[in-house]
Amino acid sequence: MFEGWMFLVTEIWVLLVLAGLLGLFCGWIIWGFGKKGRALNPEDAAVAGKTLPPLEPQAEPGPPALPPGFDLDNTPDDLRRIRGIGPKIEAQCHRLGIYSYAQIAAWTAEDIAHIDAQLRGFEGRASRDDWVSEAKALMVEKRES
Repeated sequence: MFEGWMFLVTEIWVLLVLAGLLGLFCGWIIWGFGKKGRALNPEDAAVAGKTLPPLEPQAEPGPPALPPGFDLDNTPDDLRRIRGIGPKIEAQCHRLGIYSYAQIAAWTAEDIAHIDAQLRGFEGRASRDDWVSEAKALMVEKRES
Protein backbone atom coordinates (compact mmCIF):
# COMPACT_ATOMS: atom_id res chain seq x y z
CA MET A 1 0.00 0.00 0.00
CA PHE A 2 2.75 2.52 0.89
CA GLU A 3 5.30 1.42 -1.68
CA GLY A 4 7.50 4.30 -2.85
CA TRP A 5 6.35 6.66 -0.13
CA MET A 6 9.93 7.47 0.85
CA PHE A 7 10.52 8.81 -2.64
CA LEU A 8 7.46 11.12 -2.31
CA VAL A 9 8.55 12.46 1.09
CA THR A 10 12.06 13.16 -0.23
CA GLU A 11 10.65 14.89 -3.29
CA ILE A 12 8.38 17.11 -1.17
CA TRP A 13 11.28 18.12 1.09
CA VAL A 14 13.47 18.97 -1.90
CA LEU A 15 10.68 21.10 -3.41
CA LEU A 16 10.11 22.89 -0.07
CA VAL A 17 13.81 23.69 0.24
CA LEU A 18 13.91 24.99 -3.35
CA ALA A 19 10.82 27.13 -2.75
CA GLY A 20 12.41 28.58 0.39
CA LEU A 21 15.63 29.39 -1.43
CA LEU A 22 13.69 31.00 -4.26
CA GLY A 23 11.76 33.11 -1.74
CA LEU A 24 14.97 34.22 -0.03
CA PHE A 25 16.50 35.14 -3.40
CA CYS A 26 13.44 37.16 -4.45
CA GLY A 27 13.37 38.94 -1.11
CA TRP A 28 17.05 39.78 -1.41
CA ILE A 29 16.48 41.22 -4.92
CA ILE A 30 13.47 43.27 -3.83
CA TRP A 31 15.16 44.50 -0.66
CA GLY A 32 18.33 45.41 -2.53
CA PHE A 33 16.55 47.44 -5.21
CA GLY A 34 14.17 49.02 -2.71
CA LYS A 35 17.09 50.34 -0.69
CA LYS A 36 17.81 52.98 -3.35
CA GLY A 37 14.34 54.47 -2.94
CA ARG A 38 14.33 54.60 0.86
CA ALA A 39 15.16 57.73 2.80
CA LEU A 40 18.70 57.98 4.05
CA ASN A 41 18.94 56.70 7.58
CA PRO A 42 22.08 57.76 9.50
CA GLU A 43 22.24 54.33 11.19
CA ASP A 44 22.24 52.58 7.82
CA ALA A 45 25.70 51.16 7.10
CA ALA A 46 25.39 52.11 3.41
CA VAL A 47 25.27 55.84 4.24
CA ALA A 48 27.40 55.91 7.37
CA GLY A 49 29.50 59.06 7.51
CA LYS A 50 27.38 60.90 4.95
CA THR A 51 25.36 63.95 5.92
CA LEU A 52 22.05 65.05 4.51
CA PRO A 53 21.82 68.53 2.99
CA PRO A 54 19.77 70.96 5.07
CA LEU A 55 16.26 71.66 3.85
CA GLU A 56 15.57 75.26 2.95
CA PRO A 57 12.06 76.60 3.46
CA GLN A 58 10.35 77.54 0.24
CA ALA A 59 8.16 80.60 0.03
CA GLU A 60 4.51 80.05 -0.75
CA PRO A 61 3.51 81.71 -4.02
CA GLY A 62 1.07 84.53 -3.58
CA PRO A 63 -1.88 85.34 -5.78
CA PRO A 64 -0.90 86.31 -9.31
CA ALA A 65 -0.64 89.97 -10.11
CA LEU A 66 -3.43 91.34 -12.24
CA PRO A 67 -2.46 92.53 -15.69
CA PRO A 68 -2.01 96.28 -16.16
CA GLY A 69 -5.26 98.11 -16.82
CA PHE A 70 -7.43 95.34 -15.41
CA ASP A 71 -10.42 96.75 -13.61
CA LEU A 72 -11.48 94.84 -10.50
CA ASP A 73 -14.98 96.33 -10.75
CA ASN A 74 -15.61 94.35 -13.93
CA THR A 75 -16.07 90.66 -13.40
CA PRO A 76 -13.76 88.39 -15.39
CA ASP A 77 -15.21 86.84 -18.53
CA ASP A 78 -16.19 83.18 -18.54
CA LEU A 79 -13.26 81.80 -20.51
CA ARG A 80 -14.89 78.37 -20.58
CA ARG A 81 -17.20 79.62 -23.34
CA ILE A 82 -14.19 79.46 -25.67
CA ARG A 83 -13.96 76.07 -27.36
CA GLY A 84 -11.15 74.03 -25.78
CA ILE A 85 -11.09 75.85 -22.44
CA GLY A 86 -12.36 73.88 -19.47
CA PRO A 87 -12.10 74.52 -15.72
CA LYS A 88 -8.46 73.42 -15.50
CA ILE A 89 -7.28 75.53 -18.43
CA GLU A 90 -9.31 78.47 -17.15
CA ALA A 91 -7.53 78.20 -13.79
CA GLN A 92 -4.16 78.11 -15.58
CA CYS A 93 -5.14 81.17 -17.64
CA HIS A 94 -6.06 83.03 -14.45
CA ARG A 95 -2.67 82.13 -12.97
CA LEU A 96 -1.08 83.58 -16.10
CA GLY A 97 -3.10 86.80 -15.70
CA ILE A 98 -5.63 86.14 -18.47
CA TYR A 99 -9.14 87.12 -17.40
CA SER A 100 -10.98 88.58 -20.41
CA TYR A 101 -11.86 87.94 -24.01
CA ALA A 102 -10.19 91.23 -24.95
CA GLN A 103 -6.84 89.97 -23.68
CA ILE A 104 -7.10 86.81 -25.77
CA ALA A 105 -8.38 88.67 -28.83
CA ALA A 106 -5.31 90.93 -28.75
CA TRP A 107 -2.81 88.05 -28.85
CA THR A 108 -0.19 88.01 -31.58
CA ALA A 109 1.43 84.87 -33.01
CA GLU A 110 4.27 85.25 -30.48
CA ASP A 111 1.77 85.55 -27.62
CA ILE A 112 -0.02 82.39 -28.76
CA ALA A 113 3.27 80.48 -28.92
CA HIS A 114 4.16 81.73 -25.40
CA ILE A 115 0.76 80.73 -23.97
CA ASP A 116 0.88 77.35 -25.73
CA ALA A 117 4.18 76.66 -23.98
CA GLN A 118 2.85 77.82 -20.59
CA LEU A 119 -0.28 75.63 -20.49
CA ARG A 120 1.04 72.56 -18.71
CA GLY A 121 -0.58 69.40 -19.97
CA PHE A 122 -2.44 71.31 -22.69
CA GLU A 123 0.44 72.54 -24.85
CA GLY A 124 -0.65 73.77 -28.28
CA ARG A 125 -4.32 74.08 -27.35
CA ALA A 126 -4.57 77.85 -27.95
CA SER A 127 -3.34 77.62 -31.54
CA ARG A 128 -5.17 74.36 -32.38
CA ASP A 129 -8.56 75.58 -31.17
CA ASP A 130 -8.08 79.15 -32.50
CA TRP A 131 -8.92 80.91 -29.27
CA VAL A 132 -8.24 84.37 -30.73
CA SER A 133 -11.05 84.25 -33.30
CA GLU A 134 -13.45 82.78 -30.76
CA ALA A 135 -12.55 85.48 -28.23
CA LYS A 136 -13.20 88.15 -30.86
CA ALA A 137 -16.62 86.63 -31.64
CA LEU A 138 -17.47 86.46 -27.93
CA MET A 139 -16.42 90.12 -27.49
CA VAL A 140 -18.83 91.14 -30.27
CA GLU A 141 -21.57 89.03 -28.69
CA LYS A 142 -20.86 90.59 -25.28
CA ARG A 143 -21.09 94.15 -26.70
CA GLU A 144 -24.38 93.40 -28.44
CA SER A 145 -26.03 92.07 -25.30
